[in-house]
Amino acid sequence: MATPKGQPAQLVKLIFGEHPTVEVDEDILADLKRKLRSMGVSKIAIVSVMGAFRTGKSFLLDLMLRFLRYESKCIADGVDPMQVTPPERGSGEEYPLPAWITAAGNNIEGAGEEVDGFRFKGGMDACTEGIWVWSEPFLRVLNGEKVALLLMDTQGAWDGQMTKEQSATVFGLTAVLSSKEIYNISMQIQEDKVENLTYFMQFAQTAIQKASANIPAECVQMEDINRPFQTLDFLVRDWKHFKKDMTVGQCREQMVEHCARHTDPSRVRENSTCKVLQSMFHKIGCFCLPHPGFAIEDDTWTGAVSDISPDFIRMVDVYIRDVFQTNLDAKKILGSELTPLTFDLVVKDFINAFKDAAPVATTFTQAITNSTVLLAKEQAMKSYTSKMDKVSESNPRGLEENKFSARQTEVVKEVEEDYKRVTIFGANDVRQETWSQIQDSLETLSKRYMEDNSRRLEKALAIFANITIVGVSLFVHDRISDWTCDWWSKTCAELSKLMLMAYAAIFCYVGIHVYFLFNERGKIAAAAAAAELWKEMARLLGVYSELFHAVKWADVPDLVKKVATGKIDDVVAAKEKKKN
Repeated sequence: MATPKGQPAQLVKLIFGEHPTVEVDEDILADLKRKLRSMGVSKIAIVSVMGAFRTGKSFLLDLMLRFLRYESKCIADGVDPMQVTPPERGSGEEYPLPAWITAAGNNIEGAGEEVDGFRFKGGMDACTEGIWVWSEPFLRVLNGEKVALLLMDTQGAWDGQMTKEQSATVFGLTAVLSSKEIYNISMQIQEDKVENLTYFMQFAQTAIQKASANIPAECVQMEDINRPFQTLDFLVRDWKHFKKDMTVGQCREQMVEHCARHTDPSRVRENSTCKVLQSMFHKIGCFCLPHPGFAIEDDTWTGAVSDISPDFIRMVDVYIRDVFQTNLDAKKILGSELTPLTFDLVVKDFINAFKDAAPVATTFTQAITNSTVLLAKEQAMKSYTSKMDKVSESNPRGLEENKFSARQTEVVKEVEEDYKRVTIFGANDVRQETWSQIQDSLETLSKRYMEDNSRRLEKALAIFANITIVGVSLFVHDRISDWTCDWWSKTCAELSKLMLMAYAAIFCYVGIHVYFLFNERGKIAAAAAAAELWKEMARLLGVYSELFHAVKWADVPDLVKKVATGKIDDVVAAKEKKKN
């Protein structure tokens, strides 16, 4: 199975002018939602790269694309994507290029004019405007669950064209939507970089805390409010301080030290900004990459892998594996996981909160409220359908209407109890209104389950159609043998006795179920179920007649097996598909 290549898609546009605004591309958003839902996953992870103008964000994302495409292809082909462990850094041995670097060709995609990657180029022109996503999500397995992964690229902040507020808009949107935010900076972590990062984050945290004031204490996890964002990585580019004889482990120790020096409140003299930053993210890390080589800075660079520094490739290989194999989580909004069903609505709400190209507390708070309401509704619907599906599975012949109604009422109460523990931002009337809307949706769903239960009741005996056909066939053959051969052939007489024992056992078996049904549900229900049994027998006889006229002798054993296991409808469906 080939992995879809995809292309960069501009999800959010930041429009400049007298009245700057933010717009979402509805078509791209709808296409993303369709693809996410078709993947059959219930969770989404979003990795984004943000940073200052011309710091190589798109180049990094193109390398990530290479890794993800290679790994996806290996998994689809049943091949282990892990390569042989390369020689340790500092050993003096030549470092072999990782397979994911070379498998897609000798040139990095985004360096050209084609759209095989996030487009980048050397020189001074900025290529990325607004917020872009890769049009094809990648399938990942996190903690044993399948998760859809989206890659996000953002316009260079503080590029001279945008105000600080507009840069905060881009940064804010990216951070709110990401499960891992990679803050791409040059040379080293500096105080102004930390301050710029904290500018929007502090605003967001304050808005969330203000919005949570009316939430009952039992309905919210304070950790989710006080620490609303997930993972932040400082990715320091063009790091000059790795010595040639240092191992990767020693390089990591240097990274941890550099991060602590600038973000650990106990080690920073003016530490108010560090305290705010540490209070908002669940995880903060740092990784440093050496310079990739001066050839890539040339605006004529074609993307040749051979021009990239081997030490850069070694360290970027380590970092990309860290990002996607060991330190990736599904996206959560205040404790509730983002899903394909609510993805587009949540994205729209947050983009609307920045529609004037600057963060506004009231609209941001409303976006938080809307997203928590959407996620609470979806969680309630999923909980209800999961519980009712279990009820249906445990009662394949259906339940009496009064028993089914009682069980359905119990399930609604269980869902309501779960709902009371879900975080919803806003006053009590928001919570009450949301539950009223959920009740309306549950009522619609309950009607479908009631109808399904009624059909199960009617077809309580239909599952015995195949065995009843066998019994009737044996009975008919026994009667025929009585008149034709039993009176002169001992073999025929013995076979007749066997048939008698078989169809008598079958009729007794079916009769017992009819008797139980009569006792449980009464005469009318038993008569209706018996009528459905005869209808199903008539349908199956027609199906068998067509199949056995068209079947080849070689296919008979397989056909008999499917008939015996109740998969005859699969055979019919396959036949119809072949015709079409």
